[in-house]
Amino acid sequence: MKGSRRQLRDELGRVRGRGKSAVWELRVHAGRHPVTKKPRYISRTVTGTAATADAKLAELVAEVSGGRHEGPDITFGSLLDRWLAHATTLKGLSPTTVREHKRTIDKNIRPVLGDVLLRDLDGKILDDFYVYLMTRNEPKPLSASSVRRIHAVIAAATKQGVKWREIKEGDDPAQAATAPSVPDSTKKAPTVDDVQRLIQTAEVDDPDMAAFIALAAITGARRGELCGLRWGDVNEDLGTLSIERSYAVVGGQHIIKSTKTHGIRRIALGEFGIEVLRVQRARLEARAAEAGMEVTDETPILTYDLVDPISPDTASHYVRAVADTAGVDTHLHALRHFAASEMIADGQDVRTVAGRLGHRDASTTLKVYAHVQPQRDLEAAESLGRSLTVGGGA
Repeated sequence: MKGSRRQLRDELGRVRGRGKSAVWELRVHAGRHPVTKKPRYISRTVTGTAATADAKLAELVAEVSGGRHEGPDITFGSLLDRWLAHATTLKGLSPTTVREHKRTIDKNIRPVLGDVLLRDLDGKILDDFYVYLMTRNEPKPLSASSVRRIHAVIAAATKQGVKWREIKEGDDPAQAATAPSVPDSTKKAPTVDDVQRLIQTAEVDDPDMAAFIALAAITGARRGELCGLRWGDVNEDLGTLSIERSYAVVGGQHIIKSTKTHGIRRIALGEFGIEVLRVQRARLEARAAEAGMEVTDETPILTYDLVDPISPDTASHYVRAVADTAGVDTHLHALRHFAASEMIADGQDVRTVAGRLGHRDASTTLKVYAHVQPQRDLEAAESLGRSLTVGGGA
């Protein structure tokens, strides 16, 4: 690897300084940019004699040649693979999360940055990569939120690379990069009338999914948690429902896993929830009698064949479709927003709401699900103003 030096000049073309005061630009070729494919150069400005500049140039050549990291022949693609295997085994990532991380790596990161050596990866390359993802023509450009998710995967891998000492402390390229900002958009929750229309429309078309929608609205549970419900989770005497697992279909395989927070929560059903389950149980009992089967504690609550639960993707697609039919602009996860918003609007304390939703931290509940409620806001204004007067009143 070769480098060059040149003495800098001022705006009139005169050399800047002489002898020990001379100013030099050092330049070393560092291969081609992995994103733009243009030649890359590392530059540095030093002050001193020509001999001093030569010595600093030799140091810069050695720095660029040797890299900032240990293991100079390690590629970023190799680190991504080892990080994902490590996170899957030791951190217990869910199968769906692993699938999404692998898809992100294989589809978006590896084709551009997979062969880049760790010693060459820096914040500028990542910033250029993010710009490329958002402005490319083929395949289609990605949104800022999608690029932020890609950045999160990259940052997790490089952070692990620092722990493994394959990246020097303080040289984490992801920390030097800037993920695109995403405008804060308030998530829209459906109204009570919207949810009622969804349930009524589904009852005509698919009663099992009507029960699914009703339970989603009354429990605020995640879709995988709803799919994982079994009749043994229902305590009729106490009127409660235990949420202790999640169901997923990954690569055609049916997977039972723990909840997102790896905890079990028991929530009250109320009269509406109890009635939904009573009707659903009767429906499945009739179906089982026709098939010569039996509904047991292990039978899924939400199922078509009394064996396998309704899959999360099937539920999401159905809710989208039935929402279109009902003339409601919503989707399955919005029912979780509905549950949280209605509870908070009704004056329920945030810890109760967080516990029902399965949040470890109540601040998550406030940040994500506490949508603006105009009526509650008006009530707050009236409450604050009751003791105040204007116009010189006492």
